[in-house]
Amino acid sequence: MPQYRLQELKETDLFDPTTIDADAPFTQASFYGDWQKNLERAARKFLVLDGQDKIAYFQIIKYSLPFDKSYLYIPYGPVIKDNSEDLLIFLKENLKKIAKSEQAVFLRLDFMPRQSNKLLSRFFKKAPQYTYHSAYFQPRYEWLLNLETSEEELLKGMHDNTRYSIRLAERKEIKTEIVTENFKKYFEDFYRLMSRTAQRNKFALHPKKYYECIFQNLNKAVGSYLSIARYQEKILTINLMIAFGKTAYYAFSCSNNEERNRAPSYQALWKAILHAKKLNMRYFNFGGKA
Repeated sequence: MPQYRLQELKETDLFDPTTIDADAPFTQASFYGDWQKNLERAARKFLVLDGQDKIAYFQIIKYSLPFDKSYLYIPYGPVIKDNSEDLLIFLKENLKKIAKSEQAVFLRLDFMPRQSNKLLSRFFKKAPQYTYHSAYFQPRYEWLLNLETSEEELLKGMHDNTRYSIRLAERKEIKTEIVTENFKKYFEDFYRLMSRTAQRNKFALHPKKYYECIFQNLNKAVGSYLSIARYQEKILTINLMIAFGKTAYYAFSCSNNEERNRAPSYQALWKAILHAKKLNMRYFNFGGKA
C-alpha cells in the first residue's frame, strides 16, 4: 500500500522533475517560477514521496483575481512517475487543500507525461474548450523535431522553400553567432527587436522586466543559448532557446524590419537547430497551439 506524503519545497531545496522524466518541460523548472515572480505571481513547489521514492514534482503558479481571489495553474505538470489511481486520489485531495488555502476559484493542471483522458476523467474535470485559447495556459499540441538523425536528413525533411532560404541567407552574407554566456549584453537589442516584431505582427508583449528577468536568469537553464543573425555588424534576428532535459525550446524569436530579403531568420533558426543537436538534445520544440 503506497505511503504518499506531500512536501512543500523551500527555495534552497532541490527541485528537479527531470529525475522522474528526462523529457519534463521547462515550465516545471525552478527558473520558470522565478520568471513568474517578476510578473508578481507567486510560485510554490512540491514533491510527492512514497517512502523515500520520489513519485511526483509540481510547481504551482498563482494568478490573482479581483476581490482577493485567485486561480492556480500547474503548467505541464504534475510530472509524475506513477499514474496509479491511488496517486491521482492523493493529488486531488491535496490540490483541493492548496486551492482552498489560496482562495482559488479553480486549479488547472496538465499531467506530464500525458495521461489517458479516460483515467483522468474519473478524478478530474476537463477544462472548458474556450479556455484552451487563453494566453495564460500552455498549448495542447506542440511541434517537435526529432534531432536523432543526420544534418542531411534534417535538411531533406524540410520544405523546398525553407532549404532555399537557408542557402540564400548564406549567399546574402548573413552570419549567425551562437551565444552561450553574457546574455545580458544582448538584452537591449533583443527587447528592441521584440518590440518591432510585436508591432509588425500585432501582438502584445509582457512587461519589459519579464524579459529582463529571463536574460538575468538564463544561465540557470544550463545549455540555453541565443542564435543571433547579423548582416555586416547589424543584428537582424535573435532567437532565444531554452535547453531543459532532452529538449531545446524555441522560446522567443524577434527580427528587424530591414534586410528581410536576406532571409536572416531562416539561418538563425537553422543554426539554433544545429546547436541543439550539438548539445545532444533529443528534440527541438517549435512551440504549439491550443
